[in-house]
Amino acid sequence: MREGETCLADRDAESCVDDFRWFAENFDLARKSLSFAFADRQMLAAQPFLDHRWKTERLPRREMSLDAVLAELPQNAPSPHLNFIWHTSFCCSTLIAKALDLPGHNLSLCEPQILVPVADLKRGGMFTGNRLSPRLPEIVFRLLARSPGGRVLVKPSNFANILIEDAVETTSGKSLFLYSDLESFLVSVAKSGIPLLKYARRLFSNIAGDSGQPLPWKSHEIFQMSDLEIAALVWHLQIGEFRRTWRAFDPGCIASLNCDAFLANPAATIAKLDAFFDLGLGGAHSERVLAGPLLRSHSKSPGEPYDAKRRTEEKAVARRRLGADLERVIEWSYRACSGTPRGAPLPGVIA
Repeated sequence: MREGETCLADRDAESCVDDFRWFAENFDLARKSLSFAFADRQMLAAQPFLDHRWKTERLPRREMSLDAVLAELPQNAPSPHLNFIWHTSFCCSTLIAKALDLPGHNLSLCEPQILVPVADLKRGGMFTGNRLSPRLPEIVFRLLARSPGGRVLVKPSNFANILIEDAVETTSGKSLFLYSDLESFLVSVAKSGIPLLKYARRLFSNIAGDSGQPLPWKSHEIFQMSDLEIAALVWHLQIGEFRRTWRAFDPGCIASLNCDAFLANPAATIAKLDAFFDLGLGGAHSERVLAGPLLRSHSKSPGEPYDAKRRTEEKAVARRRLGADLERVIEWSYRACSGTPRGAPLPGVIA
């Protein structure tokens, strides 16, 4: 097969299921097929995001019908072992996932694109009424769990948090609910201006109905909310998803982490996460991470210098720009979302 070529593989053709290097990159509803890109462990681990920002055009690619994949992955097979970092965004999730990556022990997959359309299909009710196989989330998790050696840890996009309970039902392994506090979340959104404010509105429109309950605000009230108010509601909705799904986990299989704990003591936090996920990274791994370039470069833009000092300075500038509006929006949001507790919003704090 030539570089960049895509072919359709069914049961009578070469399969993409058995080799982890055929990475399941997306799902096409119209064709009811999964697309795969050929990438080795080093390439997968190096990507800040395995989503639309990962340029796979020059990689060998294949496509398999969903029916063909279903036939190769029987429903009665043992649940795949897969660990997860579910997150609220702007909480060092990419940095933490990268800090837990070590060949032979754990492969961290950051925001695989394929989980987003699967999440949207669930929101659209496509797994009911025989419109689409309800096994699709399970199938995707099985494909992501294929390992080059050691564990696999997936950090889904927070647009896919609606799949948390599907992961509980169809995989073994553990999950971390990672978040920042509300003030930090709002400052992170505001510091980058219009693009991230638009991102917050888009996220709100996607996840607003995930609880299955009607929103307590009428459409005209939402329309009149400021960008910062919408961003605050987004944080509360995501924390609400975490609180709602917490009960689905067996004791010991779920933990929470405020990213401030990681920033304050990354070595200790990495060690605790290593033990929680049973990765076997060892004590020396934390020291290597601290001594290496990871904590001194931008996790989303490898090679760009970035550290705790710059992060603090950027947030201070954003706080000054927001002024009194920041505290006003925070107070308003806790009244609007009275189910979110003040202080630590989640139990099971790991650090």
